[in-house]
Amino acid sequence: MKITSIEAIPFRLPTRRDFKWAGLKVDLGGFVLIRVRTESGVVGYGEATPLPDWGGDFGRHAGETLATVAALVNEVLGPLLIGHDVTAVTMARERMDRAVIGHVYAKCAVDIALHDAWGKIVGLPIYKLLGGACRASVPVAHMVGLMPEGEAIEEAVGAVADGITALQIKGGVDAERDVRLIGILRRELKDGICLRLDANQGYRETKTAIRVVGQLADAGADYVEQPTVGLRQMAEVTRGTAIPIIADESCWDLNDALDLDRTQGADCISIYLAKSGGFVGARKVGALAEATNRPCDVNGSIESAIGNAANVHFALATLSVSLPCVIPISAPSGTHPYRIGGHYYEDDVLSEAFVVRDGAILPLDGPGLGITIDEAKLERFRCA
Repeated sequence: MKITSIEAIPFRLPTRRDFKWAGLKVDLGGFVLIRVRTESGVVGYGEATPLPDWGGDFGRHAGETLATVAALVNEVLGPLLIGHDVTAVTMARERMDRAVIGHVYAKCAVDIALHDAWGKIVGLPIYKLLGGACRASVPVAHMVGLMPEGEAIEEAVGAVADGITALQIKGGVDAERDVRLIGILRRELKDGICLRLDANQGYRETKTAIRVVGQLADAGADYVEQPTVGLRQMAEVTRGTAIPIIADESCWDLNDALDLDRTQGADCISIYLAKSGGFVGARKVGALAEATNRPCDVNGSIESAIGNAANVHFALATLSVSLPCVIPISAPSGTHPYRIGGHYYEDDVLSEAFVVRDGAILPLDGPGLGITIDEAKLERFRCA
């Protein structure tokens, strides 16, 4: 089944409120949709959620933008793959890597679209192409962005009232505020709610990070994500504190995961499809995490329905993904199942809302990504 065309379409969704984290300098809600067409008429969709100010430790991985992703797909990656078998996903990734160094967000978007088309051709959801489900649903961790303390408490309490059982609290700018907020939430919320403080490298100096992580543990945090910069520094924090440490910015792909294991830089890994360049690369990270007994979550940059659906399929099929995942619950306007929990955008480009139960996303069992794209809505949200 040969590819006949690949195109990139930037679009933007309206957000429910502002969502920020340490180091983020742009507004969320911008995406690049990838549409892959085949000779039989099957269409596969992928998505990139690029951020120009997002990268690995010490500039090891570079940021991307809507414009760079669209240009690379339209001018390089698309022409490179036209005429090739749409189901040959591993070879497609190898071709893309030979043609362009880096640019994993663009490669991820193409990779997702190829998997979507493959699933539609054989009539199977992507998670079954990846080996089948390891779990019945994907528990959602709602992200509470950097916002005034009172608003953060209201956001967290509201998400839990919706049925969410895990929270990712953004911090890293003011350590005293982070410790105080975790303590308030631990007292306010019912038992069993998982609290994860994400510092986004914000505690910087290692001794400071060890001190603050200890205070967060005492306040009631269950995990701390990326307290500082660099695997050597992360390893010192991991050794110096009792609470589990999650690597995010420090672990993008298989090579980073190997370095993490060698340095014992973290207890857990936050896997992004985008950081690994799509399913092909992310599966390698997930397999290494399983082999080294490191629990993982699936995380991202608050994707639209296409990226979220891809994340759900990967989380369902990956044994090492045992932590609640920061995956938005995608829904068209007026149909979102929750007021706050997993609710980041006022509208989306899919036709029907994700189905959730008890704060977890249920499997998407249709072929490929298992969602239907509303082309009229895509055109409405398309960037000029």
